[in-house]
Amino acid sequence: MTKKNILKVATQQFAKLGYDGLSMNKLASKLDVNKATIYYHFKDKQSLYLEVVTNLITIKRKETENIINSDTNPKTKFRQYINLYVEAIVENPEIVPLSLREMANFGNNVKSGIEKDFEDELKYIRALVDELDLKEKYKQMDLYELKSLIMGTINSYYVMQNSQLNIEGLKDLDNDDEKILAYISDFISNILLDALCKEQPNN
Repeated sequence: MTKKNILKVATQQFAKLGYDGLSMNKLASKLDVNKATIYYHFKDKQSLYLEVVTNLITIKRKETENIINSDTNPKTKFRQYINLYVEAIVENPEIVPLSLREMANFGNNVKSGIEKDFEDELKYIRALVDELDLKEKYKQMDLYELKSLIMGTINSYYVMQNSQLNIEGLKDLDNDDEKILAYISDFISNILLDALCKEQPNN
């Protein structure tokens, strides 16, 4: 049993059951291994969970850097950045339930160890925003708020679309993940760029 396999199954199970709901005994049973096999790769449940979360935070990191360093139009870069998060969800749907669980728990299960990863994310957003022709009132905006707005809107809309609840007026996207996420990526890009940026002549 490789570390990669353990992380894959642990990510799925943490997303399904939450931190408190998944014991190492349950994970060992799911993996069909002895618990000692997991402890060979991870000191304890906390360190395993931290690596799961870190891996999800740093997905698409290289692609993000490529966008920032490209000569593309700043608004296009911003759209590409948001779309990367959408692509990450398509490829790793566990991102949404894990993100929502941690927000609900106020990050209590990852109290330390991921600060550097969050700081890097904010540096990327700052690099993107600094290239935009911002309205004066947004030039000193809180980047945590912007990041939360992007992630929160995408996560919440994705959950609503896939909910079994009959939500009146919700756009019918056939419960198709790619359709849902493409729609919300375009929607939030347009909303944010229109709100943040100065109006361009003939635009």
